[in-house]
Amino acid sequence: MDANTLNIDKTLFRVSEVYVVKPTTKIGKSGERVIVLDFTIERLKEWNRIRSEWVMKMKERPKFLGELVKMPNYADMLRTLCRRHELMHVTPHMFRHTHEAILLESGIADINYIGERLGDTDKTILLNTYGHMSKRSEQLSNEKVNHFMSAWLEKIE
Repeated sequence: MDANTLNIDKTLFRVSEVYVVKPTTKIGKSGERVIVLDFTIERLKEWNRIRSEWVMKMKERPKFLGELVKMPNYADMLRTLCRRHELMHVTPHMFRHTHEAILLESGIADINYIGERLGDTDKTILLNTYGHMSKRSEQLSNEKVNHFMSAWLEKIE
């Protein structure tokens, strides 16, 4: 594993009351790879430091630290957090949409890259959902085409 790469090669799912590990990912690939940005790694290190300090101050270790966080529990915790701090209600899946929008707005117009990064096998869903969304991406793409054509014209003249 590279320093900034997260390999995902299994899926944990529930059948009745039993959790089962499937040896491939949700979409059937073995060994999906996610590149983790330096920014994200720095935030995770910062969080780990804060969490370690918090745990050290506690008299008794909470039962949930290091345990499996089940999706319904995660959604409930997120709902409680939003309510407690009077924030707009968000769901875990909304973070995925936010990530897609950030990729598009940052000027990444390569739908294949975005689809691979998010594990989307059907790019038409990605295009239908987000293709119309970004005027900034459209502007950046137009600028790139104009720059390319200008450079090309200079070469042939």
